[in-house]
Amino acid sequence: MNINEILASHPDLVWSFFEHTGTTIVVLTDENYIIQDCNANLTRSLYVPDKPVGRFLGELLCPMEDSEFSLTVSRQGQTFLPQILKICYTDILYRCYTFAFQENYFLIGDRLGSTDNEVLESMSVLNNELSTLGRELSRKNKELQEANTRISELVRTDPLTRLANRRYFQERYTEIFSLVRRKDLPLSVVMMDIDFFKTVNDTYGHAAGDRVLAAFGELLLSDCREEDLAARFGGEEFIVCLPHTALEEALTFAERVRREFGSRDILKNGHKITISSGVAEIQPQDSPDELINRADRALYRAKTEGRNQVVVDRV
Repeated sequence: MNINEILASHPDLVWSFFEHTGTTIVVLTDENYIIQDCNANLTRSLYVPDKPVGRFLGELLCPMEDSEFSLTVSRQGQTFLPQILKICYTDILYRCYTFAFQENYFLIGDRLGSTDNEVLESMSVLNNELSTLGRELSRKNKELQEANTRISELVRTDPLTRLANRRYFQERYTEIFSLVRRKDLPLSVVMMDIDFFKTVNDTYGHAAGDRVLAAFGELLLSDCREEDLAARFGGEEFIVCLPHTALEEALTFAERVRREFGSRDILKNGHKITISSGVAEIQPQDSPDELINRADRALYRAKTEGRNQVVVDRV
């Protein structure tokens, strides 16, 4: 038998030591440094009758210098990082080690003998500097993560409509198509085109045309479900992939979008803008491109047969 085996089979021995020792403090806090539990020696060192559960640890233990309270956390697989803290308003020093467990911090501190020891003071300064650098690194990492997220959004999003761009749509659509094909699920595609869009640009200017495009993108974002994929396919043409959606449900969706958009006074001059749509549902013989082509052919019929309508490709 070795020491590890004894400690593993009798963990109460360790806690009994921590409870009775006069030189070691043990503290458990949450992520905000609010004390959840501690050993008896911390209570004795603070000269309080009860465990200071619920209090902010920084009110009881503080750095040797006047600096913001934080714990230097030792991670698994790293060298243990000591931190010198003292009982606030006293000269009692502890060399502390802090470990992260899920959303909690576990601190163990050994009492030191002298406040005049230059080595200890230097160690405290270095550890506080390390803690500051750690916070700065964490902030920089967060900024980098946010920047990467923003770049990812820019790469896959049409900036005017905030919908997916054509390239990202093709990537996701291929994945969705493959999944519904394997699981034999319904899938529908709706192709949409803004009627007489060139006339809007020629009559009212490109800024007005941009308002129309942005308004239509906003409508699709609000009407689509989380699992749907709407994209600006090119110019004034849009496409919506509707997973788990049969033909009649897709027709209902397209009609709702057509009615809602046609009822809006987007240009604030009484000129109503309409859309035409083509709808198709996946068939056994379809490839990803063929399903889109069938919806596109239905859209072409909608435009040649008078516009402001939805045409369904029924195989």
